[in-house]
Amino acid sequence: MSDERQSRQDQPFPAWQGFHHIALVTPDLDETIRFYAGVLGMQAGTVIPPAGQRGRHCFIKPGSSDTWGIHFFEQPNAHIFQSTEELKHLAGNPGSTDLYRFLPGALQHIAFALPSESEGLMLRAKLQDLGVVMTDIYNQGTIRNFIFPDNNGIQLEAAWPCT
Repeated sequence: MSDERQSRQDQPFPAWQGFHHIALVTPDLDETIRFYAGVLGMQAGTVIPPAGQRGRHCFIKPGSSDTWGIHFFEQPNAHIFQSTEELKHLAGNPGSTDLYRFLPGALQHIAFALPSESEGLMLRAKLQDLGVVMTDIYNQGTIRNFIFPDNNGIQLEAAWPCT
């Protein structure tokens, strides 16, 4: 190994400050804004018009954190895969390692923090009233949580501290 390369490897790591934003696609930006702002009560930013190869896009900010949140890009032909079985069908050969070429980012879920049990139960009741399918509430040691899909089929998690 060269001295210069060894010198770079010995340098300290950057001072990471958490996520800046997560970028996702949606086939319908207006419906996505309606879900995140209207159903979940998150803050939707300005819709930025299309430019070049980018469709319309918008930031959705969950709470008062310093992060920018989720950056949704509108792509009318976007398809969120619902299951491993659907991916296997698209790949044509369930045993093939080529299957992974079809993963659209391999996102499992996005977890949002809530401050309390009462906030979690309030959100859960609202989602139930709107007919949103969700899991039971899980006890995960120091947190309680449940999972539900957004309007695109992306799995979201609401999590809060155990009391």
